[in-house]
Amino acid sequence: MGLVLALLLSFASQPALAKPSGVEAELIALERHSWAAWQGKDVAFWERHLSADHIELDGPNGPQGRDYVLQGVANRPCAIGHYRLGEFQFRRLGADAGMLVYRAEQEFVCGDKRTPNVGWVTSVYRRSKGRWTNILFEHLVVPPRKPTAPAKP
Repeated sequence: MGLVLALLLSFASQPALAKPSGVEAELIALERHSWAAWQGKDVAFWERHLSADHIELDGPNGPQGRDYVLQGVANRPCAIGHYRLGEFQFRRLGADAGMLVYRAEQEFVCGDKRTPNVGWVTSVYRRSKGRWTNILFEHLVVPPRKPTAPAKP
């Protein structure tokens, strides 16, 4: 009984993981909102969210601009079945700039075909005239793991 009590007290004295606050919390909320707007094809949100000089890196064609994103949101033929975001890391890049790096999982649904997409995201924001806009979004896809061959006896 004494050991159990000591373990409980030990865990109780551990500092709780701090919830994000300030700029970090604000940018995480914006990023989460952007995914909901992506799923809902909310072009009006994206017009406000992206800076005029936004850069998008999400495929083999290299850097794309703001119009590429807006057209992708408006004209995406597949639906986003679900998505999950997590493992956020935040870095302050200056008084008016911040960066988030996090894991994103989404599933594209095209007819009866479901395609999972898992990757790491880097998202950079700049504050201008009191408002945060996204200046860089990079999505690095993590390929699915290949099944390992059974060991030969």
